[in-house]
Amino acid sequence: MIRILFLCVLMAIISTTHAQQAPLYNQYHIAPLIYNPSYTGFNQGVDVTLIRNQKWGNYGEGFNANSLSAGTILRDGNSGIGISLYSDYVGITSKLNAHLLYSYRIKLGEEMNLRFGVGAGVVDNRIDFSNIIVTDPNDPVVITAIGDRKTMFDMNVGLNFNYADLRIGVSMPQVLGSKLLYSDNTSSFYTLERQLVSNVGYSWYINREKGILINPEALIIYSFAGAPLHYSANLMFELEKIAWIGVGYKSNYAVSFNLGVNVIKNLKFGLAYDYIINDVATYSSKPNAEIILKYSIPPRVQKVDNTDLERRIAEQDREIDSLKSVIITNDQNAKMRITELEKENQVLKDSLAKWPKEGAVPPATVDTSATSDVMISNSGDYFVELNGNDTPNGYFVVTGAFAQKSNADALIRKIKSKYPNARIILNKRNNLYYVVLYHSTEKGEGLAQADYKAKSNLIEETWVLSYIKPAK
Repeated sequence: MIRILFLCVLMAIISTTHAQQAPLYNQYHIAPLIYNPSYTGFNQGVDVTLIRNQKWGNYGEGFNANSLSAGTILRDGNSGIGISLYSDYVGITSKLNAHLLYSYRIKLGEEMNLRFGVGAGVVDNRIDFSNIIVTDPNDPVVITAIGDRKTMFDMNVGLNFNYADLRIGVSMPQVLGSKLLYSDNTSSFYTLERQLVSNVGYSWYINREKGILINPEALIIYSFAGAPLHYSANLMFELEKIAWIGVGYKSNYAVSFNLGVNVIKNLKFGLAYDYIINDVATYSSKPNAEIILKYSIPPRVQKVDNTDLERRIAEQDREIDSLKSVIITNDQNAKMRITELEKENQVLKDSLAKWPKEGAVPPATVDTSATSDVMISNSGDYFVELNGNDTPNGYFVVTGAFAQKSNADALIRKIKSKYPNARIILNKRNNLYYVVLYHSTEKGEGLAQADYKAKSNLIEETWVLSYIKPAK
């Protein structure tokens, strides 16, 4: 889409315009602000460009034009300021322009911008009669003439539109159309003619990552005074970080050749040569050439005071180290606890393997003497179940008695997976909650179960309770 727009604009410009009091440069695409002040600050940093253009060397000293321009973008990111100095001399006339430049950008989209620009300054025009060539050196006009110099205010305006890699610009140099009057003769004057300068260019990237592109550019200069329309076009092949080469055409005048290199980082050097193709070529054997130097000063990165940020980062680093220490300690404790639980679990597994199944008779070889001293009996005991029913008579393997039922519940939760038949009974005599592992009506069986518990070392204070419900 952008390429189609570029071609349409190019054809429209070529079909409508013609030039000139403005100088004709070959490498204007490198420093477009020499024609249009709205390009001031178009790039980041500071761009300084020097151009020397020389032609028609066969005629005296020929025509020589020099341009020095510089521009930068301001901190707001939208305004640009710069300066443009221009001088030329041909024959007995010379001119010096000095302008201050300003531009402002209106952002229309993510990659779309419209810029306005103005250049204001002075034009100093001189005539030096000491170099005049005459047929009659005794002519009174020549004898009395010592030269003349006039200075006046001048202004240039312009705008440009860019969308991604497409750029279109229009400017009007010498917009005031001022006249320089010489001597007292009102018919002797030099007029700064208004002109319309249009350009269109497009950077067609073949490989954007490597900076390889083709850059077509067209320039049109139209003079309101009726001078012939001038148009020129260049086609450049560029390696952005290395060099460029191109060819161009100037209407009814010459074919141009362009070559440039990046001498060092941020410094460009370019050379252009005009090969004249019109009838004047027979009388112009000396080179018609142009050189350009452009130095781009990168934008200065503003140093930010990171003291507070660095302090906060240091505090967070210390907190992270502290948390890491806690994590390491907790991890070590967790590993130790896991080891302890694994050992305890293994003991429980071994004990469970020895525990007789429900209804089974303990081995006859069990030595009940080991638990005979833990047989407890109290005639005043009166046990009830937690549902209020009386507890039956018999032998109870007990592993603890608690004044608080919550403590008995905690023990039940701890051992329930290994002793599914464990339960709590309440002694009305002392209001203690007893945790019962096993109940049997046979003394020998109860003593055998107590013996297993005592040898397993799983539960402390395991004893056998002999219980006979008291008579009412």
